[in-house]
This record gives sequence, structure tokens and C-alpha cells, in this order.
Amino acid sequence: MVDLVSDRSGDLALAVGNINISQALYLRLMVRQGELAPLGLPDYGSRLHELVGQPNNQRTRIIAMGLARTAVEQDPRVKQVLKVEAQQEEHEILRINMDIELILENTQLNLVFDLRLGNR
Repeated sequence: MVDLVSDRSGDLALAVGNINISQALYLRLMVRQGELAPLGLPDYGSRLHELVGQPNNQRTRIIAMGLARTAVEQDPRVKQVLKVEAQQEEHEILRINMDIELILENTQLNLVFDLRLGNR
């Protein structure tokens, strides 16, 4: 898989550094854990999808923080998750905000992931 971004002229270019890892971690949070097992990646992904349909309350936010941390820490480029917060962004949207220390990058990464809990 190649991660792409738009360069200054509007053409596509390869994503590198924090942009690349941000895309990779965002995808890891979006994919259901086990969904890529037929491709030889049984542990890739997260279990955040299990929270769909749950109320956007403190209990759900605490579970979401743990599930997100677990998924992100599986990436071999992640040294550690420094901070995880979850808050109600809208009635059915839970926003997860993570500060991540990477192994090969000098700058801390901030990743924001919105999880829609409802069906609207």
C-alpha cells in the first residue's frame, strides 16, 4: 500500500514522516480487527467498531480510549502513546485525541480520530 498526498503543484506525492504514520494509524483505527486475516494480518485493526450503537457517555469514552491505545501501540513505529483523551464532539460522535511518540521521528504526533456511535 502506498500513502499519497497532494504536493504544492496539485500532483500526487508519497507521504513521508508524520503524514505517512498519521495515515497508517488512522487506517488501523478504521479497520475492524481481524478483517484483514485472510491477507495474513489477523491482529491488524482495532475493536472500536464494537462501540457503534453505544451511548456517548463516560463509560464508552473510557473503553474507546483503551481500544484506541491498544490498536495504535501495535504499530512497530510507535514508541509509546503519551496521552489519550476522548470527548463528545456531537451527540453521536466521539472524538479521540492521542499524543504519540514515534521511534524514528523527532516530533510528537497528534492523531485525532472521530468515531460515529450512531447510525445517522
